[in-house]
Amino acid sequence: MSKAATSVLTSDEIEAIDAATYRLLETVGVLVREPRALRLLLDAGAEPAVPAGRVCIPASLLREALRRVPKQWTWFGRDRRHDLRIGEGGRTRLGPGSACSNFLDYSTGRCRPPTAKDGVDLVRLMDALELVDINFTPVDDEADGLPTRFHQTDTLIRDLTYTTKPLVGPSYDGTMAKDGLEVMAVLAGGKDELRHRPMLAGYCDPVSPLVHDRTMTETLIEYATLGQPVFIMALDLAGASAPATLAGTLLLQNAEVLSGVLIAHLVNPDAPVIYGSVSGIMDMKAGTASVGGPEFALLSAASAQLAHHYGIPSSVGGQSDSKLHDAQASMEKMMTLLSAVSCGADFVDLFYGSFEGFNATSLEQTVIDHDIAGFVFRYREGISVSEETLGFDLIREVGPGGGFLKNRTALTHTRRWMIREDFFPTVADRRSRFAWEKAGAPTLLERAHARAEQLLKEHQDPTIDPGVLAQMKFILERIRKESLNIPGAS
Repeated sequence: MSKAATSVLTSDEIEAIDAATYRLLETVGVLVREPRALRLLLDAGAEPAVPAGRVCIPASLLREALRRVPKQWTWFGRDRRHDLRIGEGGRTRLGPGSACSNFLDYSTGRCRPPTAKDGVDLVRLMDALELVDINFTPVDDEADGLPTRFHQTDTLIRDLTYTTKPLVGPSYDGTMAKDGLEVMAVLAGGKDELRHRPMLAGYCDPVSPLVHDRTMTETLIEYATLGQPVFIMALDLAGASAPATLAGTLLLQNAEVLSGVLIAHLVNPDAPVIYGSVSGIMDMKAGTASVGGPEFALLSAASAQLAHHYGIPSSVGGQSDSKLHDAQASMEKMMTLLSAVSCGADFVDLFYGSFEGFNATSLEQTVIDHDIAGFVFRYREGISVSEETLGFDLIREVGPGGGFLKNRTALTHTRRWMIREDFFPTVADRRSRFAWEKAGAPTLLERAHARAEQLLKEHQDPTIDPGVLAQMKFILERIRKESLNIPGAS
């Protein structure tokens, strides 16, 4: 797991949540609406309860699953340079906010439904940005009138042509998950090779309180069967779908996520799983979900601690409730990301570009977020203290009243260490007021827009084998016919 620098829960508090979770699952249980998952749980020793579909899970069964789930694994990219080794520490891995329904258009300053071009631009931009680790279309640009099943596979193929970083695939239901995995198997060289080199992750979101619904659990089963990473992501709202207390929300989501981990384990003991949380609060004054406040940051940090208590990689969000590229957006995204990274989250996979509570995105916010990530990662590295970094001999040579900008030894030392020690933002402005005004006094948003335009213009798209792409398109055409019930589609 990623090494934590801070914590929000004591070891005794983690043990209290852990013990209450086992008690909750043993006595209250979960409702499982997917027949195969329900049968797996019952065959493994879970007790049936009323109403039908509800099962109580013995602590021994869950403990054994948690003991055996993979602790270290690799999530492979299309380009091996982007492979992510998980469970061995290192920096938190970041990805984009998902399925945003609004795109903030720089030219008008207003939100509109996203287009296919917006999706392509966002994927290309994130492929160009160094600190983006996970890449996929982060908008719902289904405006062509074609069925969702076709659109999901079409989007995956499009993503594969514009990025070589690890991808998240269709996660609406089992059928769409199968389609995505079939396409990915073509790229990998077959299903056996895909099992050996996991390349496509899926999402499974339990429904609070304590429900594993049919479509999400179908998705979990399909990805786990082929040994692909599965993000089991809780979205509990304190005061609405969960208790108003943060501790009660943590207990509820822990039971939901861990029971999902158990299902994945029963499907395939080798399936990589990620303990996910984007839980927040219901703002009782506004009547809306809040995922940009300190409660979201606390729940994210605590979730990372709980995941690592079980030896499972963790995933949380970095988010804002703001509707614009404003001070609120930067304040909330900086705070939520810093909290998650400082507490050792392995992934903040729902971060880049998104705001308005995961509902909106933009090119400009993606670039601003890249600077935020750079600030946070530099802070997380801390200060290295050694004989060389203390610079005792250098200080002695410069001496009282000397200058570090004039001394030759000091300048050599500066050139060597500035690259290692200093973070250089790309859109945050550090110039003097005189220099800034002389340059036209550009705002942060203007600089972010210019940076995005520059990257999109200069970025070289990756190539993909034409034969592989043709096989993927063949699968897509079959899916189109099946989705539209065209005779001879199967």
